[in-house]
Amino acid sequence: MPELTPGKIQELKRTPKGRHITSMHLDAFPDLLKMMESGLHEQLARYEHIKSAGRDAATSKMLLLEMLENHLYWEFAYHIMFVKWREQRLSKAS
Repeated sequence: MPELTPGKIQELKRTPKGRHITSMHLDAFPDLLKMMESGLHEQLARYEHIKSAGRDAATSKMLLLEMLENHLYWEFAYHIMFVKWREQRLSKAS
């Protein structure tokens, strides 16, 4: 499973999805994360269905790769939420 390293964070920040996540207000993150997690659960259910039905291996591999990417963005969103929360706390303390 890919790790969310500092280099990967910088790479994700340059993607359209990463720019969208970083531009969000702190208050929007709980809903975003719930939506992302729900999407991951749905993808996992589809993956398990495909695997149990013995369907096309290429389809299951593509879905698995998509899930890994979405999971990485989910972790990225949590990271960005924490950074924004910390910045907000520091600005209030100043």
